[in-house]
Amino acid sequence: MVRLRNISDHDIELEDLGMQLLHPSEEVELENQRKNQAAESEQVIDYIVDHVLLVIDNDGTEVTDSSRAVDVLKGYNQKLLSTFDNKLFVQNTPRPIGTFTTFSSQGDDLNNPHDVGNGQKFQLDHKIGDPLEQYVYGDFNIMCNKTYAQEGYGIWETANFDQLLIEIVPQVTVYAPGTNTYFDLYNGYLVVPAAGNGHINIEPQNMRLVEMPYSIDEPTKRQSPAFWDADYDDNTHQFYNIRPNFTASGQFNMFTVELVFERIVNYIILGSKSMNLKTNDVAELGHGMRIRMIFKTNAPDHDWKMACMFMFNRQYSRAF
Repeated sequence: MVRLRNISDHDIELEDLGMQLLHPSEEVELENQRKNQAAESEQVIDYIVDHVLLVIDNDGTEVTDSSRAVDVLKGYNQKLLSTFDNKLFVQNTPRPIGTFTTFSSQGDDLNNPHDVGNGQKFQLDHKIGDPLEQYVYGDFNIMCNKTYAQEGYGIWETANFDQLLIEIVPQVTVYAPGTNTYFDLYNGYLVVPAAGNGHINIEPQNMRLVEMPYSIDEPTKRQSPAFWDADYDDNTHQFYNIRPNFTASGQFNMFTVELVFERIVNYIILGSKSMNLKTNDVAELGHGMRIRMIFKTNAPDHDWKMACMFMFNRQYSRAF
């Protein structure tokens, strides 16, 4: 685990990490959320550049170069792995280092933050008389289990040119009209901060934070502007200190509708008995993102069934 050590001769404050004081020679472990906070904290970066804080890599290496130390915090540009005789390891798989490849036809149980694969099954058993358009959702525990999606597979029976659509959408935040609040609605779907002059109200229990991960193509940038920050307690698995980010450089957003982030499968017509959607690309899922499967039954109505499976790269491939 990445750590920060106070290498000065005096106490320092780390308010951005939720700490009052870090004493000389004292270390703090950066797990999950706190590591992201450190990477985005100007206070922490300044301490590193001024040689007040020392970054210690996962393998115990003391990272003395400040630019390299920031790279370690951001989780990219890792040092090249090599054998004892300096031959480089070359990885020909898109699997991010530190994850396992796992196949699953179920999401996670969100009531258990450590669960893997005991949630909603990715399946449809359509009977005549059921709605012609049916939805199945996959949710995942991601704050403690970094997750990337890769390939998809499907099998079906008695399909008659029925259709499948698969998208990434956010969990939805429920709101109510209000006056002089700290929340406003942009373009009918995005919750943005207001300075006491907002027009909607959101109860804390209705907030659904949706993480905007860093881009695979541009590792220093998030996939989208984000208007909210929050701290996450790895012990209680609760968010706290939810706060606005008026510069849109935060980590989270809140959405009031199921905005389509990405369409993975675009109305595939089901004619044979199976499919294999192969790709060498991976896409990181952020906390609060859902896989939405839409099954459309072709008229005339008929019985048919389908099961989907996805290939994931996950930090933990089983309950932990």
